[in-house]
Amino acid sequence: MKSSFLLKFCSLVCVSLFCVAYSSLLSDKGFTIEGKISDIEDGTVINLYRPDGNVLMVIASDTVRNGCFTFREETISDPEQLSIIPQGDGFPPMFLNVWVASGTKTTIKGKGKIHPVWEVESSIAYQKEENRYKNDNRDLIAESAKISLERNNAFMKIMAVSSREESLPYRKIVDSLDLISGALRIKQIFANINVMEKTDVSPVWLDKMRGAAMELNSKATNEHYDGLRNKVEALYKKMSEEDKNTPLGYHITSRLFPPPVVGVGDDMPDTDFFDINGNTKNLSDYMGKYLLLDFWSSGCGPCIMALPEMKEISETYIEKLTIISISLDTDTRWKAASATHDMPWVNIRDPKAYGGLAANYDVRGIPYYVIISPEGKVVDKWGGYGKGSLKRKVSENIK
Repeated sequence: MKSSFLLKFCSLVCVSLFCVAYSSLLSDKGFTIEGKISDIEDGTVINLYRPDGNVLMVIASDTVRNGCFTFREETISDPEQLSIIPQGDGFPPMFLNVWVASGTKTTIKGKGKIHPVWEVESSIAYQKEENRYKNDNRDLIAESAKISLERNNAFMKIMAVSSREESLPYRKIVDSLDLISGALRIKQIFANINVMEKTDVSPVWLDKMRGAAMELNSKATNEHYDGLRNKVEALYKKMSEEDKNTPLGYHITSRLFPPPVVGVGDDMPDTDFFDINGNTKNLSDYMGKYLLLDFWSSGCGPCIMALPEMKEISETYIEKLTIISISLDTDTRWKAASATHDMPWVNIRDPKAYGGLAANYDVRGIPYYVIISPEGKVVDKWGGYGKGSLKRKVSENIK
C-alpha cells in the first residue's frame, strides 16, 4: 500500500516537473495561443495560418473540445502576425489576425461563429494596436462578416446550378450584397484612418494603409473618392523611404499612384526581374519570338492547374513562343514552388510583386496572362484559367 502511494506520488511529481520543463521550453522558444469560445460545436476545426507573401500556409490545427482550442508553436520572427480561420458552416470566410512572439501567451475569448470579432488578449504591442482598430470597428466588422457569409452562401448556389439562367436570382443577391459590403468597408476604412492619423507607422498601420489605398480603385468609393484620396495621400507622407521600398510599400504606392495601364497595341513595359540563381533579367532579353507572360503565385490553384497546358503550349510553339512565368511570391516561397512544379521555361520573380509590372497591366487577380508580339507590342491580355482556354487564346493570337 505504501509503495503504491509512493509510486503515485513520484508519478505526479514527474508529471509536474515535465510540465514545468515544457512550459520553460515554450517560454524560451515558442508561443501559446489558448481559445475559449462559447456557442460553437465540439469537433470544429480551427486552423492557424502563417502568411508567406501572397500565400497563407497552415502551420497548426486543433479541434474544439468544450469550447477550447490550443496552439503551441514557434515563431520565425519576433513578433509576427498569424491568422486564425475556423472550418465549418456558419463561419464567415474572413481572418482573425493574431500577433505572437517567443515566450508569449495569447488568449482568445468570444461567443458564436463571427470569429473576426473574437477578443484577442496579449502583452504584444502590435496586438494591442490591432485591438484598437477592432474596438473602433467592432459593429461594422460583425455586420461585414454576416454579409460575407450570406454572399458566400449565394455564391455556392451559383456554383451548384447547371445554367446561367438558374443562377440569375443568386447573382442578383451577390450583387446587392456587394453594394452593402462596399458601403460597410468604406465606413470601416474611414474609422481606421481616424486612428492612423494619430498613431505612428508600424506593421499594423501599414496593413491598414494597404486596405485604404486599394479601396481607391473600388466601385464602392465613388462619392467618397476625393475625401478618401486626400486622407490617404496625407497618410502616405508619414511613410519612410524604407517603408515604401518593400513589397507592401510598392503595393501601396502602385494603388495610390498607379502607373499607366498598358492596353492592346501599346509597347510592353519592362522592369528588373530575378531568376532562380539571383541573376537580373528583363523581358527584352527574350525578344525575337512571341512572349506569353504568366503572372502566378504558388498559392493560386488555377495557376498550378494551368501548368500542364502551358507545357503543351511550350512544346507546340517552340519555334514561335517563349513562356515567361512571373512569380508574385516571396523569394523562399517561389524557389520552393519552382522545385516542386515542372516549369521548363523562363521562370523569374518580380521583387515588387503586385506593385511591380503587375500594376502596369492592372493585375488584380491571378493567373493573369499577356501575349507580346516579337516587336514588343501587347497583343492580348486576360485573367483566369479554364481547361483549354490557354491553348485557344494562344492559337487565336499566334498565326
